[in-house]
Amino acid sequence: MTQVYKDLLMTDDDFKYLSELVADLEGCEDKKLEYKLGASQGQNGLLLQLGLADDLHLTANYGNHHLVFPVQMKMDSFANFSMCLESPEVFETGERLRSWRLSADRGFCLVNEAGEDLHYQINNLSASGISLFIDQAEALNFPEELHNTYLQLPDCQRLSISGSRISRIDDKSIAYSLTKSVGDDASSVLAQYLSACHAQRYPEVHALQLKG
Repeated sequence: MTQVYKDLLMTDDDFKYLSELVADLEGCEDKKLEYKLGASQGQNGLLLQLGLADDLHLTANYGNHHLVFPVQMKMDSFANFSMCLESPEVFETGERLRSWRLSADRGFCLVNEAGEDLHYQINNLSASGISLFIDQAEALNFPEELHNTYLQLPDCQRLSISGSRISRIDDKSIAYSLTKSVGDDASSVLAQYLSACHAQRYPEVHALQLKG
């Protein structure tokens, strides 16, 4: 009988290992990945890895407003990283996420390359699309594609836009999707303009940004 118990004796190291194993098993459900935003790990630092990403965003929800901020990573001469947020794309939440639409009461319009009014009356504008009122009186023939078309903003900026007709929304308006290309300055300027208009209309959502 003595020999049986002798074979089951555990050393202090055995107890330590078993205790650590039990602790890991008990806490496994509560564990989650945590990342420290610091560059102390040199080439393996998370900020450096994020800076190498092709597409990096920060998202925030405020009520039915969903903001997506493009993030730019910058490194100074001392290898210190910082994150800069660009103007956000603004979305509305609901049954599905959709781009926030600005009603055409801000004095913007569509013109051709020469700056001549195209006589299309804008209903609303978003980062991904534009809808136009149907002018039954003039019986305008709406094109399938938008080309040689510019969005004249109130601040005198003129943005080249292109897109395709999606559908007739109702008997009063027709919708177009706007083409967005990588590195397209017009898309970036449009996002900035819409973000500024959204901030004016909903200052509580942008309160922290306005205080900065």
